[in-house]
Amino acid sequence: MEIEKAILVAKIEDLDDLEELKLLTKTAGVLVKEVLVFGGEPDPSLFLRIGKLNELKDLVLRNQIDVVIFNNELTPVQLRNIEKEIPVKIIDRTMLILDIFAQHARTKEGKIQVELAQLQYLLPRLVGRGEALSRLGGGIGTRGPGETKLEIDRRKIRRRIHTLKNELEEVRKEREVQRKKRLEIPQIALVGYTNAGKSTLFNALTGENAKAEDLLFATLDPMVRRVKFENGWEFLISDTVGFIRNLPEELLTAFRATLEEIYYVDVILHVIDVSNKNFEMHIETVESLLEEMGIEDKPIIRVYNKIDLLNKDEIAYLRKGLFYKPSVFISAYHGIGINKLKDAIVKELLKGVRTYRFKIPYERWGTFQKIKNRIYIEEENYQDSFVEVKAKVPKEYKKVLDSLRF
Repeated sequence: MEIEKAILVAKIEDLDDLEELKLLTKTAGVLVKEVLVFGGEPDPSLFLRIGKLNELKDLVLRNQIDVVIFNNELTPVQLRNIEKEIPVKIIDRTMLILDIFAQHARTKEGKIQVELAQLQYLLPRLVGRGEALSRLGGGIGTRGPGETKLEIDRRKIRRRIHTLKNELEEVRKEREVQRKKRLEIPQIALVGYTNAGKSTLFNALTGENAKAEDLLFATLDPMVRRVKFENGWEFLISDTVGFIRNLPEELLTAFRATLEEIYYVDVILHVIDVSNKNFEMHIETVESLLEEMGIEDKPIIRVYNKIDLLNKDEIAYLRKGLFYKPSVFISAYHGIGINKLKDAIVKELLKGVRTYRFKIPYERWGTFQKIKNRIYIEEENYQDSFVEVKAKVPKEYKKVLDSLRF
């Protein structure tokens, strides 16, 4: 299929978002040909004032544009009215992100979540758009998960939404069973603004080769892997979808699946692209969302990534100005600071931990194995009728141990 050509439309006060919109467009596989910037308040019915709308129409015709992408979310009325004036596909920021999600969803749950979010967003935007919908063809804004074509019949959409919600509930029940099995081992989650380097760090910690690209939302479905550090500690590490500014509620709901993992982890690694000029804004976006989700009280380690892209003076300046503890400076790509990060993870997990000696009789050894990954064993001495153990034990597991020991 021929690469689609796009014009981006953004408010002048949102110019900081423009680079992000360009990268989103690139990720969707669309070529940016022109950018149109406007000032003042958006028009309630057309979003753009008549003069700017005519300028946009001229750019579309002159450059043989296939799609116009607005940085803002358009109301159903604005979308319908713009389509009457501009004879090409009109996409807003939310539709663009949903299209990217549709391209990158791999698991059954991811595909259900994406299609459900797409249809719920599309449904109120169908009224009066018959002619515009007939010229959509394929490509951006028309794709469901797995390159399926999105349904545009309202009655069929309502039925499909009902079906998807039922399927999603079944998948969530299955995932809950899997999660209960995983709770026996400490868990860590990587979170961060999109393109912060989470997948690269995931690879560095796990020794795997998960997808790591200079694209937004290259990771969509949650990945969980078991990792054993050199000091014997074992963990489960999960990578999550990247956060982004002004994420609409539909998208937050759609990716409750990947973010749900965070509720059950012991430590959160907040990965930050410290080479990005807007990294402080990215920190605020991520941590505000964590607060909204009610999980800001979890232990969080700030991981300042991509220090290889800074010079020594810039790194020194940042170290002096960043007072958040705990924090670690790394380059996941080059493996710089990974051991310090591992030490910081273990240190967080050992907070509230004390060392005990105890004896576990062999008849209770099977039960002990279930919590073995939740404590750090320093010594094991096998005797005739019991095992003598020296271990660092989190306070929440002290009562369990007391019920097993003698």
